[in-house]
Amino acid sequence: MPDNVRNNLREKYIYKSVSVPGGGFVTGFVFHPVVPDILYCRTDIGGIYRYDFQKDCWISLVDSATDTEVWKTYPLSIALDPNNPGYLYAMVGLYPTHKIAFSKDYGNHFEYLEVPVDELGNSVAMHGNAPGRSTGERLVVDPKDSDILYMGTMKNGLWKTKDRCKTWEKLTISYPGRTPEKNISFVEIAPANDESGPSKRIIVATSGEGGSPGDNVRGQSVYISNDGGETFSPLHKEPVPVTEGPSDYPGYVGQRAAFINQYLYITYTAYNIGWSNWDSYGCDTGRGYDGALYRYEFSPEGNVIEALDITPANSIASFFQENETTSRRIGYGMGGISADTSNPGTLICSTILASPDTIYHSTDYGLSWTPILSGLEIGKIDFNVSYQKPEYNGNESLIHWMSDVKINPFNSNMAVFNTGAGVFMTKDLRNAEEEKGVNWFCCDTGMEETVHLNIYSPPSGEVKLIDIIGDYGGFVFKDLDKPARNTFEDYKQDRWITAMNADYPDSNPNLLVVTPRGNWKGNTKGGLIVSFDQGNTWEQVAEPVGLTEDLDQQLLALKNPNVTSGWAAVSADGATILWTIGIPIYASRLVYTRDLGKHWARAVIYNLEGEDINEDKLPFKVMADRVNPDIFYGFSEVKAGKGFYVSTDGGGTFHQKEVPPGFPEVNLAGIDSKQTYEIRVEPGKEGSIWLSMNQDGLWKLIYNTETDRFQGNRVSKDGDYIKRIGLGKAAPGSNKNTLYTSGTISKEYGFYKSLDEGISWIRINDDEHQFGDIRSISGDPRVYGRIYVATGTRGLVYGDIDSIDQPIPPK
Repeated sequence: MPDNVRNNLREKYIYKSVSVPGGGFVTGFVFHPVVPDILYCRTDIGGIYRYDFQKDCWISLVDSATDTEVWKTYPLSIALDPNNPGYLYAMVGLYPTHKIAFSKDYGNHFEYLEVPVDELGNSVAMHGNAPGRSTGERLVVDPKDSDILYMGTMKNGLWKTKDRCKTWEKLTISYPGRTPEKNISFVEIAPANDESGPSKRIIVATSGEGGSPGDNVRGQSVYISNDGGETFSPLHKEPVPVTEGPSDYPGYVGQRAAFINQYLYITYTAYNIGWSNWDSYGCDTGRGYDGALYRYEFSPEGNVIEALDITPANSIASFFQENETTSRRIGYGMGGISADTSNPGTLICSTILASPDTIYHSTDYGLSWTPILSGLEIGKIDFNVSYQKPEYNGNESLIHWMSDVKINPFNSNMAVFNTGAGVFMTKDLRNAEEEKGVNWFCCDTGMEETVHLNIYSPPSGEVKLIDIIGDYGGFVFKDLDKPARNTFEDYKQDRWITAMNADYPDSNPNLLVVTPRGNWKGNTKGGLIVSFDQGNTWEQVAEPVGLTEDLDQQLLALKNPNVTSGWAAVSADGATILWTIGIPIYASRLVYTRDLGKHWARAVIYNLEGEDINEDKLPFKVMADRVNPDIFYGFSEVKAGKGFYVSTDGGGTFHQKEVPPGFPEVNLAGIDSKQTYEIRVEPGKEGSIWLSMNQDGLWKLIYNTETDRFQGNRVSKDGDYIKRIGLGKAAPGSNKNTLYTSGTISKEYGFYKSLDEGISWIRINDDEHQFGDIRSISGDPRVYGRIYVATGTRGLVYGDIDSIDQPIPPK
């Protein structure tokens, strides 16, 4: 073992979730069709979960994925083998890596199989977070022959394997006389019949691009094969595209499908947003222009006898009412569809992008429908996850993106549906048969797939952890083992959403400053907010209007929903707040106040030659010294030995400084997804700054006020990859803050801590607890050994030393 990893002091840690819970887009469910109590779900960024029926919780199956293996946590489809209950297949991918994940033990362990390559030698496309991820399963196992799987891709059409993914052949799906379809939205195999050999009837939905008749109108979506994929024909009597109203890629795309005996049910949605072009066929791209639900009846030979439009009557207000036409059916899409296999004739279906999304129930094979969940008026929802309660969401239900609903094939009372915020379940679905209310509840225990951007552990106060999170703004946790009550909210309990960072003075961590976005409903506006009680209550600070035209335009943009507000810092004594407004964060947009927004002024930035460079579009991220209230640091794009800035007058002016020799040429001013490097100004030590620089390692900088210069050097050894950096309480008997990091040290990936400022490292996790995409790391200034890990795939976790595993010191 190399010198800088002290193997003899490797410590065992216990990791737990700091629970949100839920929070992200769950894109689909798969029950095992033959064996009870087997249920999986896929999420767009957080991997695959298996449901534990005994404990009523979800179990993550991707905790072993490292930061360099984030592609493992982006599942596009799940497939189960009816003949081998423990077998689990999944399409996983994130450009440029695409694989088939395969497990023989219910997802406890995976091997990763190669996928076919296209004519250019690139692996076929599968991306769990790409447009269209909300549709049905693209990977299926033939129930009559476990060696056969069909796989629909997003760019490369339909493929078939006859040897369990060892080799693949490409199948052709095309409308007569037109281009083959490339983008597959789902694949379904008709229930097994009495015929011998592999299944013959295959149903495939496409984006309709290849079969377009012209003018960006979608062509035929769904095709049928009655010979095991050798040939495909258009499914007759699909809904006809509505072309009078929408301008962007009109036409219905098959979303999901279900079989009952001779009947095939397909939900359709027409979308009219063009930012992802032909790929705009899932709820994740925005507007549902229209929808339909069709029931197809087949002859034994596979011919359509009847195509019946059984779309539930339009009883909900259309969410988007632009370009109204008489040919629209309902004005929103249809999403999930599921048949109760133990109760023939019973189905449930869901709308998508309606206002509100609604679940319908039928007991007559879809000829009539009754709503059993719609907003807060029909059905009952137990919002047992605090932040999801209606009072924190404008007194409305936050349910949205309901693209999948499934009935448990072995329990007619149990059903689940997905949302953009987690999972909901019922255990009394059959109440609907007696015209009684169906009760639903949040089913998110164990599921953590939120994106956490920055985390902080204050030195005192009730709050142990401050969490800056994508979509939900932020949480403050007083108890690490209980979900927080709500995200950052105003006096009306309306939340702010996605923030970039938080700051507080170590001398008074009750004072918090944050720059969030205004929420989707427009009930809050973006800007600068401040709390005087460590995040219990918040108020918005008055804006710096009238300083420049550009700043006024930025401030005006913040009035719109979901617009980034920028980056903030507060001085060590809490007297001065700096705010870089909007995105990108430029030096010309840096302002400061010394009286909580009553008066604002622009900071002035000087280069090495003493020239005012405020008008330049100079990337500029500010941070406060943790000890000296007069000192702030500015970090920009480092080029030719320049890129650091310092203010010694409380943020009024910044002066450019030379960087230490050998410092890499990088942009240190990134925020949100561009925050490639983590910067931590060290508490308790004036002028001390730590920077994790990825392949350029870990750097320690010291700003010397006497010489007005930065000194510093790379602490880590050549070849070490340091992704994130956090600081925590010193070890007993030491005066050096403990360092925590994620990355590869001496060719071994993991989480590490150092007690001697990076000279040596101790690994503090194992290969089963890696948690994927690591966005930020912090230590705890009050608890020695505690590490906080903010991920972009697995929520927020914390680790403590396993005291049981530690040797007892001699007396």
